[in-house]
Amino acid sequence: MREALLEEIPIASKTQKKFTDNWKRFRETFPPHLPALVLDAEGTIRHLTPAARRMLEYKGDQLVDSCFFAHVHSKHLYQVMRDVADMVCYGKAHASWLVRLKTGQGRWQWFKAIVSNELSGPDAAITITLRDVHDP
Repeated sequence: MREALLEEIPIASKTQKKFTDNWKRFRETFPPHLPALVLDAEGTIRHLTPAARRMLEYKGDQLVDSCFFAHVHSKHLYQVMRDVADMVCYGKAHASWLVRLKTGQGRWQWFKAIVSNELSGPDAAITITLRDVHDP
């Protein structure tokens, strides 16, 4: 059961091994009920918790586009890309967004997102924790 806490997004890249080798830390950091995504510095989704998959309405066998920015509504894209760029280039530590993301059902849904810059750490990642806007 512990191995199923995070799903690996199938991606063919040079950095995939780096994330695959270190995802034990993400399993311990993110319990299965916490909807979280792990991005690399380019905005590629490297890991997705089962709770995030459910919250984003993706079925178990449904493929998820690995580009995080493809999920962001165009009206929120500038802010999201600017914050991620500031994290990558200038070391911005945190961001929070009220953002619309496209779900696996093809509809737009509002989320509260808390973003943490962990690029300087051993895993070199940006973590995004999602919450439904109706949750307190």
